[in-house]
Amino acid sequence: MEDIVEKLKEMIEDKGLGYLSSEPYNVYKKLLKDKVADKKTAGALLMFFVSGIHDEVKPETEFAFLSKLIQKDCCFNKKMADKLAAIVLSLYSQENEDEWKSSYMDGFESFKKEKLSIKWKGSALWKTHGGGVDCYYEADIVIKATKALVVNEELSQTLHQNPFLKTKDVGIFYEKSLKEYLDYEFEDFCTCDDYYQPVVEDFEIEYCVEEWCKKNGFKLISCEGDGSDSGYEPDSVRKWL
Repeated sequence: MEDIVEKLKEMIEDKGLGYLSSEPYNVYKKLLKDKVADKKTAGALLMFFVSGIHDEVKPETEFAFLSKLIQKDCCFNKKMADKLAAIVLSLYSQENEDEWKSSYMDGFESFKKEKLSIKWKGSALWKTHGGGVDCYYEADIVIKATKALVVNEELSQTLHQNPFLKTKDVGIFYEKSLKEYLDYEFEDFCTCDDYYQPVVEDFEIEYCVEEWCKKNGFKLISCEGDGSDSGYEPDSVRKWL
């Protein structure tokens, strides 16, 4: 039973407090995959989480009351109902509730105090009649959140679903945003002129990162990058590459 409780606790801390009832089949599969529950017990927990009973469980819920409720709503015998009640009450113990409360938004708060290091690789194609040039840029970027940090809608929803989001996972949202911004700016830089081949080394990577930082509440710590290109290649050559 302890292994089951520990695995359920792990899922909550990885996916959020509502995960067990919102994704009960995934919980069932995880319990079986990690071999912490037999199929019968995992299936009973699946039905329990689907029933919605677990959303009402509190540390002060009485064992006998919960067992009878499980028997009634899930149609289990007393033996299985007692087993589920023991698992659930151990999971939602006062100790665990206090631990979750104390770690609420810890990952996000830690992220705001740490530097975020990002490696970006950009690529674009400058195309002209009869041929083209492949353009590349690589940069090492370090940024840090400020008090003006902007939380976009996607991250806000994720934190609402899972306030235990880890620091590195918070960083992934901002890393993705910055990389998408730089991808767009680099593509635009390389393709803005139909008649003159871009000088990739002139891409203003630091300016672009600073602009993104202003919009998202970060400050730029460092930014080093370098660009290169394939040289002009006729289409007759490019199609074989």
